[in-house]
Amino acid sequence: MNRVILCEGMTDAVLLSYYLGKVAGWDFCKKAPQGVDIKPDDRIGQSANWYKKGDERLLICGVGGKDRMGSFFNDYLLHPMVVSNSFSRFAVVLDRDDRGTDSLESHASSIFNPIITSMKNSDWVKNSYKDSYGEKQVLETLLVIIPTEHQGALETLMLDSIAEDPYASVIVDEAGRFVKSMRQELSPKYLKTKRDELKAHLGVTWAIQYPEKVFRLIDEQIRSVDWEKSDVLRACFEQLVRI
Repeated sequence: MNRVILCEGMTDAVLLSYYLGKVAGWDFCKKAPQGVDIKPDDRIGQSANWYKKGDERLLICGVGGKDRMGSFFNDYLLHPMVVSNSFSRFAVVLDRDDRGTDSLESHASSIFNPIITSMKNSDWVKNSYKDSYGEKQVLETLLVIIPTEHQGALETLMLDSIAEDPYASVIVDEAGRFVKSMRQELSPKYLKTKRDELKAHLGVTWAIQYPEKVFRLIDEQIRSVDWEKSDVLRACFEQLVRI
């Protein structure tokens, strides 16, 4: 049966595909299963790629931002779910930012109606819906909020993972102080938002760790790190690897 993961952007999708490939054995697959050949709009940062493990198939989608979760689901996934019950498991990965767990669970439980009405962080939940023939179908759902225990986003999770190495943690700390001071000096022309500061923090950390790779594309940068060895990511994605 097919499974699907929705995440906010392409960076999330690349990290998840790398991590699940290394940890759970999902390999990239060019050919989509019949009836679910999804072609999203890459002009707005959307992506959809299939992975395989034996007879199972996994679709990982970057939806182009947190505000596009519901519209992406309605545009690309609702029809195959209702018509052919195309997916047995459905996971959503959301940045915590400055929001609480309860708020994010409520939000995730409301934007995928009428298929999904209940999602819980780090917990698989069974949702039932009726297909186009009026038959009851069951879909297992999972919400993953990142980082696990404090405010932030995907970049925060990646920085936490890098900082597990005591030597690298010095780089993370110093890079963070540098970027924060630069934001104070250069705003509002540069580093306008807290998220810009966070992205720059990760970028400067990588530039110091791997100066010879600084001009590589983001997916190449991600694949150059052994994320599968991270205890931080293992704790965050403990349930997701079971997809």
